Order: sequence, then structure tokens, then C-alpha cells
Amino acid sequence: MKIYQTLEDYQPIDNVVVTIGTFDGVHVGHRKLITRVKELAQEVNGKALILTFFPHPRMILYPNEHGIELLNTVKEKISLLEEVGVDHLIIHPFDADFADLSSSEFIKQIIAKKLKTKKLVIGYDHRFGKNREGTFDDLLKLAPSLGLR
Repeated sequence: MKIYQTLEDYQPIDNVVVTIGTFDGVHVGHRKLITRVKELAQEVNGKALILTFFPHPRMILYPNEHGIELLNTVKEKISLLEEVGVDHLIIHPFDADFADLSSSEFIKQIIAKKLKTKKLVIGYDHRFGKNREGTFDDLLKLAPSLGLR
């Protein structure tokens, strides 16, 4: 598995299939999502990529709430994701500037432009962008104009 410490370290590859999340614990639901990403990547002769973040977004968004307990360290997360066969892993620093990206900016600038995503796999309840404003339905509306499936 190739690991990148920031989005800037990543150079786009052909036919990349992407999923996004914190993947704390890499539980059964995560594994199903990753399996689907790997299947789709194989179908398009591409690679499976996970975009995750450190520190955990809640640590930045809610700094006064000290009760957050992570299931895994970054090192453990890397090991678990490698174990399930992810090809590429980006662990992007989550900071106030990144948190300020609108959902449409996130999809256009990161998912489409920077990652050059062929297909994106997210859960039905996944939220993204500033204040978690972006929804699955928002993504479906934007996807065709950006070449995402």
C-alpha cells in the first residue's frame, strides 16, 4: 500500500476509485465499503484509494470537547487498511482551512481535480464539506458535470 501524508504528495493515477472517511476502527461497515471500492477498481482496471484525515475532524471542529476516544492510532489504522488490501492511502491533515471548504469546493477541487476520481463510493449517510453540508443527493447532482460515477 502506498501512503501519502497529504493530498499534495499524491500524484493522480488512472481509474482511481475513492472512498472518504475517518475509518476509525475499520469495522465491518468500513470493510464492506472498502470491498466495494476494490471491486469497482478491479472492474475499471484501476486502484483503490482511501482519503482519511488526521487529526480526527471532531478534534478540530470541537476542540473543547475532550471526550473523543479513538479506537485506533494512525499506525494501527494504516495496518488495518493495508490488511484489507487498499492500494493507496492519503492521510491528509485536517485543519481549520480544510474544514472551511464548502461541499461543492471539496467535490470539485479535491475529489474531481486533485484525485481525478473515476468512481466515488460513500455511504448513504456520508456528509462532507463545511459544517457537513454536503449530502449524497448533492453529490449525485454534481457528479455528472464532473465525470464522476
